[in-house]
Amino acid sequence: MQDCKLIVTVRDNKVNFQGQEISMEELAQIAGFLQVFVGTEGLKRGLDLDDVKNNMLDIHLAAMDTIEEQFREGFPERGAP
Repeated sequence: MQDCKLIVTVRDNKVNFQGQEISMEELAQIAGFLQVFVGTEGLKRGLDLDDVKNNMLDIHLAAMDTIEEQFREGFPERGAP
């Protein structure tokens, strides 16, 4: 992974991401690291492994639903096919 920057800002319940010198592969790696962090925190806080895995899968599936919905509505920069 090359040197890069991902800035996450939360203001008024809105999450904003800004990347600098970051590739899609690096974004994917960072997303994976965040998943491990969240899962590990769940285990540290007393969730059992199956609950952590199920919760993480629910988050993933909800994210994929959001992507699908955005695709069907047409991304501003590309438009739907």
